[in-house]
Amino acid sequence: MTSHWQTLPYLYWRATIALFVMLLTLNIIQPVQASPVLDLQIRFTDAPNPDIERRLLQELRLGLLTHDQFPAQTDFLFNRTEQEILQILRGLGYYQARVEPSLSRSDTRTRARITITLGEPVRIRDYQLRIRGDGRRLTVWREYRQFNQRLTEGEIFRHDHYINTLNDLRTLAHNNGFLDAQFIQREFKVNPHTGEVFITIELDTGTAYQFGTVSFKGSDQLNEDFLMSYVEFEVGQQFEQAPLTELQTQLVGSQYFGMVRINPDFDRIVDRQIPIDIEVEDNLKHRYTIGVGYGTDTGARVTFGFQNRLLNRRGHNYEIESTLGQQLQNATFRYRLPGKRPAIQYWNINLGVDATQSANLKRSRSLVSPEYIYQVTPKFRVNPFLSLETENFNYSNQDNEVIQSLLGGLNLQYRWVNQEGYVNAGYRHSASFRFSSDQFLSNADFQQIELGSRGIYSPLAFLRLHGRIQAAYTFSDDLRKIPATYRYLLGGESLRGYGFESIGIQTERGLEGGANMVQGSLEADYRFSRWLGTGIFVDAGQVYEDVPNDQYLVGTGFGIRGFTPIGTAKLDIAWPLTEPERGYRIHFSLGLDL
Repeated sequence: MTSHWQTLPYLYWRATIALFVMLLTLNIIQPVQASPVLDLQIRFTDAPNPDIERRLLQELRLGLLTHDQFPAQTDFLFNRTEQEILQILRGLGYYQARVEPSLSRSDTRTRARITITLGEPVRIRDYQLRIRGDGRRLTVWREYRQFNQRLTEGEIFRHDHYINTLNDLRTLAHNNGFLDAQFIQREFKVNPHTGEVFITIELDTGTAYQFGTVSFKGSDQLNEDFLMSYVEFEVGQQFEQAPLTELQTQLVGSQYFGMVRINPDFDRIVDRQIPIDIEVEDNLKHRYTIGVGYGTDTGARVTFGFQNRLLNRRGHNYEIESTLGQQLQNATFRYRLPGKRPAIQYWNINLGVDATQSANLKRSRSLVSPEYIYQVTPKFRVNPFLSLETENFNYSNQDNEVIQSLLGGLNLQYRWVNQEGYVNAGYRHSASFRFSSDQFLSNADFQQIELGSRGIYSPLAFLRLHGRIQAAYTFSDDLRKIPATYRYLLGGESLRGYGFESIGIQTERGLEGGANMVQGSLEADYRFSRWLGTGIFVDAGQVYEDVPNDQYLVGTGFGIRGFTPIGTAKLDIAWPLTEPERGYRIHFSLGLDL
């Protein structure tokens, strides 16, 4: 038999359930229901305007609600919506706009519908920009009007363009040393009935400030004179922000420092001169690199590098680079001596050996080469050099040859890219001149000019077009007095679809490198994710002895692109159109685009 105490819990829960059902029946309590979804809709009576619709949805406070959880709050924000929209539209130039809001509710949805008639926008009828003061003749004002002007007569007037113009002008003045610049007049007058806007901006630059004394702190490894050689401006020169930005870039690029901070000290200005405090942190002296790779031209390879960034307090340094591959081996020791302006001038003393092996040529070379590098402008670099070289080589089925050369020459490069890594706009033009005479420490006798140009253009986002052309011409009475390094064989990455170094000229001794060469390429790639893309290409070229002929070798194909921080990896399949009997070839390479 069930005891009295065992039946009590059962009776308690039965009575509780009965009471809850009764209260629901009498509507004294209600079951919890989900809040209605808030649906904000914007419609235009004239043509749809997705840009304005997107901006309104982002900026309206009613748009922050996803549910009509608190009707009083929803009503409050809805009642303010008309004024918010009119204010936003006036900022975009629509002063005659009309707004018709409506709000409806159901059990599951609250719909806020906004109907907008934009009307005609107001346009800039007259725009007057006047610069006064000592800085009125700066070229930056002319450049700003020509290239960066936000306010243009005839265009729709937008408040943000007006505010940004004021900020631009003030920033330009400050960056060029006019820290006291102020607006004498800044106003715009809107006539909504005629749709016209009249703007007047007058800026007084005042008097320019100047660079004061420069002081370095934080480096224990470099002496003060060497650090100061990086500073291109002088005390008393007009203050500008651009030289400071360039100085920071050059100090970071020197690899002597792990951190660089440049601070104009505006609190210690004396006689309108601004002291410049530069804080640096010494970098680690030694740097090691090791890597593995593969290329169809070189085979599998291992690379090793060592760099001593700072050998003494005058900034001398050296580095060792080496590659051990199946078809390529090299090792280079490079000693660098900073010049009078170390950011743009320095000397290199190079000691090196290199060798390559292909089906048609085996060569090894040793060299001693002093060179001078001068970065004339950020785009233009000049590099004169001397090089004493000894080369041992033999073409397939030919006797071994040894040629010693004392080369003199000049390399020129003009390069610009919009960004490193994934370049979508840029170019690189190069020219090399080299000569050797058998009258002085050489049995090589030739003069050679080599020209090259590459460019990248992006007509659409993530679609790039590449163009490349290269040509070389050699003056020599005897082909056998030219080292194999300076005779041309095509194929592999230089002419896809053909084997590495398989294209040359036929002599009575067999296939050899030619004295002259011309080649080019057109390529397109499309990036469909952060790391991957695809590409198509066509390559063409020929090697010749005297004058080019009409027969160009052509290869074409397609492949996969991998976009990495150190350049573009290409895996291509290519067919030799001119000689289809060769069959297709696979090519792989990794490197910078420009």
